[in-house]
Amino acid sequence: MSEKLADKKKQILKTALQLFSTKGISATSMQEIAEYCGMSKGSLYLHFKSKEDLESSIYLYCEGLIRDSVMQVEQEHLLTPKEQLRKQLEVVLNLLVELREFLVVQIQDHHASGKKPPSQKHLREKQIIGIQWFKNKLEQIYGDDVYPYTLDLTMFVVGLLDGYIRTLFIPGLPLNIRRVADHIVFLLDEVVGGMVRSQRDPLISPGIWTEWTEKLKDRSGGSLRHPLIITKQMRDLLKDKLPEGPERDLAQESIDIIDKEFRDIEPRKAILAGMIANLESVPELVSLSRELKEICRLYVFSRTDRT
Repeated sequence: MSEKLADKKKQILKTALQLFSTKGISATSMQEIAEYCGMSKGSLYLHFKSKEDLESSIYLYCEGLIRDSVMQVEQEHLLTPKEQLRKQLEVVLNLLVELREFLVVQIQDHHASGKKPPSQKHLREKQIIGIQWFKNKLEQIYGDDVYPYTLDLTMFVVGLLDGYIRTLFIPGLPLNIRRVADHIVFLLDEVVGGMVRSQRDPLISPGIWTEWTEKLKDRSGGSLRHPLIITKQMRDLLKDKLPEGPERDLAQESIDIIDKEFRDIEPRKAILAGMIANLESVPELVSLSRELKEICRLYVFSRTDRT
């Protein structure tokens, strides 16, 4: 997809998101969306084959906003892991507040029509990626002592976060996002301290998690890491292993372009393939480049273009 088409597609998504937030999906026509975008209905169908296709793309767009915002904080090296987590919680909650009207109207719309929200491909893989990321974050913050309890703690924080998110959807309820993020981290500190001191057996042991993820890997044949985590590791390797010069500059530029593509709605396959090929020529990055290529094969190159 060309950059111009990608920009147009993003404009359509943002416009549809605003209209759906105000009127709901059922009451919003493709003709109305096209008019607000300053294009014909036929041109709109060149980008999205149906309203259901557009709706599904909006969910993916919202998911991408949240995921990529979290990963951007992950690359803020001046923050400690705990400070990163607190900021990531705040970022997620703020984005959900921005999307609140859309999500509320969609829930009401789907309830009234009896339709289910669009299902997402690779949903289980995405959930496991998120859990694995949080497990790693817990170990970075609290050290090896927390390892047996990481899954129990993940379930605790997910439930806690879900409860606070629900309160954000209560009209007129004054809730300070920063205080919520601070409070969740405070409660996490307290629970971690109590579990480590008690030395109780975890409900969900690391062995159960390992067995679960290995089965998933066998089915998917792929890695569970987010691409932006891999590119961050690549940057660190470049600084440590490669002297300044044209080879390092080319690799750095290729990584920057890959990051930009993965933050877009639909990454361009040819661009990703070319940039990964550049990185594969750097011996220090061969292993990570192959991991990145496999993720692209599973989640990007396997997609069917709509435009």
